[in-house]
Amino acid sequence: MYFDIGKESLPSFAAGSGTVGTSAVQLPGARVCKHVVIRAGSGNGNVIMVGQSADTVANGYTLAAGEQSPPIYVDDLGKLWVRGGAASQAYSWLAN
Repeated sequence: MYFDIGKESLPSFAAGSGTVGTSAVQLPGARVCKHVVIRAGSGNGNVIMVGQSADTVANGYTLAAGEQSPPIYVDDLGKLWVRGGAASQAYSWLAN
């Protein structure tokens, strides 16, 4: 199998982090070339939920402390929302 790293590599990526409570928070709008992964902080005492809107995030993808989402294929980081199961839950994201 031939793998052309030049076609798969991206020139840059963006990363960020924050804390969230029980109110949904939209991630900052930024162009995404391929996908986003979100990780719940390893010291969290509750879950992080990831969704596509403030209204649906409570039923979104749930991450326990230290867990990482599968790749989420979106073209803009601002299409994703996070919400904590309790106050002050840490998360980080990586977009490329």
